[in-house]
Amino acid sequence: MKIHRRFVDQVAYAENAQRTVRLPRNYFLVGLDLMLIAKLSRSATTPNGGESKDSAPAQLIKNLLIRANGSDVLKSIDMETLHRKNELQYGTRPHIYSEAWSGYADKSEVTLKVAAYLPFAMPRAVREIDTILPTANKSSLDLIVTWGTGLDTMNNAYPGGGGSAESVTVHEATLLVHADEYIGQPPDVAQMMFQEFYQEHQVTAASNRFRIELPVGKGLLYRGLLLKTHSDGNQVDTILPFGLANTNTITLKSGTEVYLHEIAGCLQGANRLNHAIQVPERIGSAAALNHRLQELLLEGYYYIDFCRDGRLRESLDSSVLSDLILELEVAHPGTLDFVTVYPDTLLLPAVTTPAAT
Repeated sequence: MKIHRRFVDQVAYAENAQRTVRLPRNYFLVGLDLMLIAKLSRSATTPNGGESKDSAPAQLIKNLLIRANGSDVLKSIDMETLHRKNELQYGTRPHIYSEAWSGYADKSEVTLKVAAYLPFAMPRAVREIDTILPTANKSSLDLIVTWGTGLDTMNNAYPGGGGSAESVTVHEATLLVHADEYIGQPPDVAQMMFQEFYQEHQVTAASNRFRIELPVGKGLLYRGLLLKTHSDGNQVDTILPFGLANTNTITLKSGTEVYLHEIAGCLQGANRLNHAIQVPERIGSAAALNHRLQELLLEGYYYIDFCRDGRLRESLDSSVLSDLILELEVAHPGTLDFVTVYPDTLLLPAVTTPAAT
């Protein structure tokens, strides 16, 4: 097998609209390399508060959906989360160039860039070829891009208590799509499909037993689970607070079997070490200068990994479970608080029964 990389398409911005890219269907797809470039302006009447969202302008792309055979959804994720999820998957943050968009002050025709990678081969797996996507057997394979608006790049507090008549203009934006592929026939292995989807749940009150039910079924394996906590447009740790006075926990269980019971902030600390990430970019942090006294956590993200050594056979097999429940101790710090779950799942190939002789 040989590595093959090619430019696929350039997707122009269209406010609150969908655009479809026909993906090639002759090789094995490893992943899609995505680069968003945008030129934005921002203005408001006496702005005095608010902030651009994390990883802006990624919010211009509300959803990236991969659909095969006309109806089979293989991937569904927003670009903001994908950008940060890549940081956990690959141990480094993808390219971003958007410091000029920080804050709430008026801006004029600022050019911003942000990258992300949509993998089909399971990241941090011992055998990548087990999950690359065969495309020749698909009747169709599409990337469906759902665009948002310029104002989606700002949090809910913008333009502040004294501000009004806010406006964010998207002068131009484009998504560049490259495909990483393998040419040739892989060894005789039954390909598993790496599927990504999400569930969003609103937190309307503090609770010691905030329950999220995850799907179970035949042939459905869980490699891991990403939890994202966000409040009023910002990724926050305050929905699962951590400190001397708060040790809010995350529990994953099925019936009486408990797979994980951990303090949320400690899970973030373990993620930092296990995934070899560095987080120096919080505003006002001494770590942004030299890492001498602070090594920070990835705010608002928590990853549960069932295959820390990369052996996918250690995935959680849901076919033997009656249910799978996340139970969280949550606070309600903002007006619009959410917990979004992004499972990393593997679908086993169908077993073909030999014909009787």
